[in-house]
Amino acid sequence: MTGGKGMLRLYEAETITAGDFYLNPFGTFFVTKIPNTAILAKDYTINLGLTLGISRRFEAFAHLVPYQSDQVHVIGPPGDTKIGLKITIPGSPQFGIVTFADFPTARMHPLAYEPYSEGAVGYALLGLLTLDFRRAASPLPVKITLNAGYRSHDIGKKIVAGETDQLIGGIGMKLAIRSVQIFTELTGEIFFNNPAINLSQNSLRWSAGYKFLIGGIIFDVGGDIELGGYKPSQRERNQKPRFLEDYADWKIIIGMTYRWTLCKNWDKATKQAQTQEQIKEQESEEIRQQRQKVIDELQEYEKRLRDEKKKDVPF
Repeated sequence: MTGGKGMLRLYEAETITAGDFYLNPFGTFFVTKIPNTAILAKDYTINLGLTLGISRRFEAFAHLVPYQSDQVHVIGPPGDTKIGLKITIPGSPQFGIVTFADFPTARMHPLAYEPYSEGAVGYALLGLLTLDFRRAASPLPVKITLNAGYRSHDIGKKIVAGETDQLIGGIGMKLAIRSVQIFTELTGEIFFNNPAINLSQNSLRWSAGYKFLIGGIIFDVGGDIELGGYKPSQRERNQKPRFLEDYADWKIIIGMTYRWTLCKNWDKATKQAQTQEQIKEQESEEIRQQRQKVIDELQEYEKRLRDEKKKDVPF
């Protein structure tokens, strides 16, 4: 749901191709019956990721929440908006940095449902690490991603001083099986400067699912489970400000990714990289053809030897 080449809640260190534009709409669904009532608590959310490749090292993104229910009513307010930048450091392993500003575009704050946010401009900074074993001499085509960072929900407060500041991050893995990718990840948003909040009162999630390609569109089908299991009391629900509310115990997640190439050879570095890649592919193809020619000649020579042996020793 982070857009681009990310997973559900994690950012991969790898950037998309310069000049490409990714559109990532995702929907999540959860429903449960409120105890001692006939009311269904609903959690419907629509996420929209927009990602633009700027160069080999940079990509820009925006994450919108056009619709998010309030766990009671069918129609709820929109969520907040993130606008950010990803920087990658090519290599193996691959490192990266994500920074974004969080704008309070929701109609009410603090949001009484996941994810938590205040009515102020916030910011975040994350370090990224991606280990890609798909092209290495590994028995399994696995890609592992780690995120770790800090998030302030109010830019006007001192760094690491706000009661709603969070440590955010997680670890995830993708496994390619033919044309399908299976993924799993463990993520968390942890309040660390509020003594009244314990670990179970944070958003801690385990997610899993798979990706597949149909007609040029990548589809994601998955789900996640909330690990904290926190249930606020009625007194906590009535408190002001109210930092926390029921997190959905589980969620069904369905999404898609579509890519447009807005401009080929967007920058010189990308053009050179593409040219080098084409040269390598051409050289690999020539080597493959030469190997195949040698194999064919050896097989032909072996066949002639067998035929001559049959003439000398017919039995």
